[in-house]
Amino acid sequence: MRSEPLIRLASVAAATLMAVGLSAIVSLFVWSVAWRWTFPDSLPSAWSLTGWSRSAAGWSSALLDTVLLGILSTLISAVAAILWLEGEDRSGRRLPAAATALIYLPLMAPQIAFLYGLQVVSLQVGLDGLWASVLWGHVLFVFPYIMLALGDPWRALDPRYARAAAALGVSPMRTLILVKLPLLLRPLLAATAIGFSVSVALYLPTLFLGAGRISTLTTEAVTLSSGGDRRIVGVYAFLQALLPMLAYAAALGLPRRLFSNRRDLNGDAS
Repeated sequence: MRSEPLIRLASVAAATLMAVGLSAIVSLFVWSVAWRWTFPDSLPSAWSLTGWSRSAAGWSSALLDTVLLGILSTLISAVAAILWLEGEDRSGRRLPAAATALIYLPLMAPQIAFLYGLQVVSLQVGLDGLWASVLWGHVLFVFPYIMLALGDPWRALDPRYARAAAALGVSPMRTLILVKLPLLLRPLLAATAIGFSVSVALYLPTLFLGAGRISTLTTEAVTLSSGGDRRIVGVYAFLQALLPMLAYAAALGLPRRLFSNRRDLNGDAS
């Protein structure tokens, strides 16, 4: 098959990226626990958890907000994407291109100008600086990425599965839950991992809509990087990098555990 070399190349590239990401995370962790590290030593000569303990109050609060914003914005965006795509399936046609383009407006418009407009609106309606406003801003950026990642796999699903379920008297909602979502679990988990990673990395939406009152790992890491203690910067950067890695690991591992007895669903089909 002509596609086999491309698949192997993609696998090698993915493995390489994962190795680079893991090495970066390890390096950040080493920085977070390094007490004395002088040039040209390859490793610190003294180790300490002082960086973690001194900043515990700050990073624990930022970690909680980061995780909650990531989970909620991803969940809202994933449900909205599923409803959008399921609506297309039931109607038998896709929405006009102009309506679809609105989804990707946050990605296409210059971020500073787009966020400035959002901030002006939030100020006028009295929602500036609220946690809910930051969540709304995250959804605006997470939703397009989930749609991009999930749209093609969803539309490529063989419609005969749904027709067979309908022929057996299964309702559309049960077909969605019991047939479509299990078949699309891998791309759905991949899309949510991407969405969660996007939320973790969002800096300007959090800063603009939160009015500097909502702290996440990203906002704190950027602030500290301009002159903070490198050990504390390492703590925040390590946690910031670790969260997306855990999300991608879950997206890869969960289907294997859930469908361990179904080779074609757990990704081990040969």
